[in-house]
Amino acid sequence: MKGVFSRDGETFTSSMSLIVSLLIRYPEIATLKLNPADSSLVFSFILQQKLSVEEKQAFRKELKMSLETLALLDQIEPEIIELSFKRQGALTFLEIKRDIASFSPDELSLTIRIINDRYGDKVVKEEESEAGEEDLLFQEEMIAHMLEELKEVPQKKELTGIREEGRVLIFNHSDPP
Repeated sequence: MKGVFSRDGETFTSSMSLIVSLLIRYPEIATLKLNPADSSLVFSFILQQKLSVEEKQAFRKELKMSLETLALLDQIEPEIIELSFKRQGALTFLEIKRDIASFSPDELSLTIRIINDRYGDKVVKEEESEAGEEDLLFQEEMIAHMLEELKEVPQKKELTGIREEGRVLIFNHSDPP
């Protein structure tokens, strides 16, 4: 990543740090939106293929079953697990919406593993950094810590993070004070 910048003197918050960290750690994530209105995170992924109705249904079934099983093992009850697909030309955009309260880093790892196993090189992603195993573990610990902080302190800003040419850009969609 080339750098982290803020415009207009806006404070760089822990929720912004979480978005940046997730986008850096998981190059498969195209965009990540923090929606305070319903306390959710919306992850989007881009696939370089058109998916049939059957393929979408099969993926939806596999992912929902996997996430529900993980939730059962973690003894939590997710409020929001939504999947949607949008097609644009030869690309398919996959959006996964999850409530922040029951979301975990393990769930994201599982989701990305399922996406990569199913679609492989069809997943649009930036080049992964050559981080060592210790760096990855540190990143994951930091992500878990920031996510717990987000659960404890609800955010008021609607934020969207996107990847662009080796950078992460964050947009604040909230009304100015």
